[in-house]
Amino acid sequence: MRLLIVSFLLAVTGPPAAAQVFLGAEVTPDAFFKNEKLRSDTLSDDAFAWAVSAQISSAALYSVFESTAGETEILKHLRLGLYRQELIILILISEKTAVPFSKLALELDKEGGLRQLARKYHMDLPVLFSEAEDIKASADLETPLFMQTSAAAVNVSSGQAAIEISTVPVLKP
Repeated sequence: MRLLIVSFLLAVTGPPAAAQVFLGAEVTPDAFFKNEKLRSDTLSDDAFAWAVSAQISSAALYSVFESTAGETEILKHLRLGLYRQELIILILISEKTAVPFSKLALELDKEGGLRQLARKYHMDLPVLFSEAEDIKASADLETPLFMQTSAAAVNVSSGQAAIEISTVPVLKP
């Protein structure tokens, strides 16, 4: 009798376990309340790139990236996976050693991290962290100044005034 009950319970509870297999689609509780498109938060990376480029001189950015568009290069490397403080440390190493940033970025993985990279170029890593922390703190404070904002416009048509809030963001350079 016990065997019959156990086999019945196994047969009844088996099918829901198969339903728990992940098929690549999920529904979250907020899916029923919001009707907005999901988008990744790249705005803060854009704004941070502009804020960092405002903290470091144009001449230094030109010598580091060998390009006149330093903020574009910063953004490119942020999107490739460099952390913010790591990026600033590489900029400082490049500025002090005259080694191109692109070479340092490639060597970062080969050397095994910032410690080995700093050791290779005879740099003091704690000092670099301190300098990078100051630059990052200033850039973090300035990042909201470079964030995209919506523009509001007053539209007067057919004798009625209406305020429209544009969803098209405006980038503050």
